[in-house]
Amino acid sequence: MPKLPEIQPVPMRGIDHLAFVTDDLLATMDFYTRVLGMQLVHVRRVPFEQDRGQPPYDNLRHYFFNMGNDTLLAFFEYPKGLAKQNRDLPGGMQHIAFHAAPEKFDAIVSRVRDSGVNVIGPVALGGRFWSAYFYDPNGIRLEIATSRLEEKTTVVESVLQTEEEARAELETLFSEPREVEKWLAQMPLKAHEKAAV
Repeated sequence: MPKLPEIQPVPMRGIDHLAFVTDDLLATMDFYTRVLGMQLVHVRRVPFEQDRGQPPYDNLRHYFFNMGNDTLLAFFEYPKGLAKQNRDLPGGMQHIAFHAAPEKFDAIVSRVRDSGVNVIGPVALGGRFWSAYFYDPNGIRLEIATSRLEEKTTVVESVLQTEEEARAELETLFSEPREVEKWLAQMPLKAHEKAAV
């Protein structure tokens, strides 16, 4: 039986920060600190610089929150009255899923709900996914996700599939079998369930 691909190191460690836009920084600060328990860790103004991909406004507030595991969540404060983004269009951010350890999941969901936020779920989404959904004051869809698997795994390990599961999905994307095989050869798969080639 050939050796299976393993989870490979990647050049990045993970997320440094996610940067979003708000037109109500006070409500955003309250929500992320009081409701989600994050900590405000850095506040600054950002001067506009041409051709650097920065927001098209000068001297914007740019505030950072500690979202755990040495990662940051940041917000730029835009002027009021601008059109809202549609999260369901290409190029939009569909949602953010924050990971919670299984033993902390229920308490976090309760905290959000007890803060007066409408929470959908928790719902089982198949596999390891157990999630609750809600919106922040900016209309950003948020998710608290955890694993209900009995075995302890990392987040990446928890989403590994069997060859059959991955193949069935890839065949809906590629009509050429060689493309399916190319991508399967790169994916770490559940070893104990991988069929002999």
